Amino acid sequence: MMLKKSAVDLTDLAIGIVVLGIVVSIGATILINVRDTSDASTTAWNLSQDAATGLAEYGNWFDIIVIVGVAAVILSLIFLAFGRRTAGGMTY
Repeated sequence: MMLKKSAVDLTDLAIGIVVLGIVVSIGATILINVRDTSDASTTAWNLSQDAATGLAEYGNWFDIIVIVGVAAVILSLIFLAFGRRTAGGMTY
């Protein structure tokens, strides 16, 4: 007896979004602390400034990443519903 495959599990998407948010928040805090405690002419200040700027750019794209993730879930639901039809009309 074959069990029907369940629909898309949203847990992975939700956990991924939460983990990314936490990592970016903690990373930005650490980078800003390193930048603020360094002299402006050192390599550590330059590196932390560039990395903080990069994380800020990632934050600008975070909404789009979430929208693409939700769209992928919706498309996978559509493909599960309509994509696996056999000649007899049964779906597995």
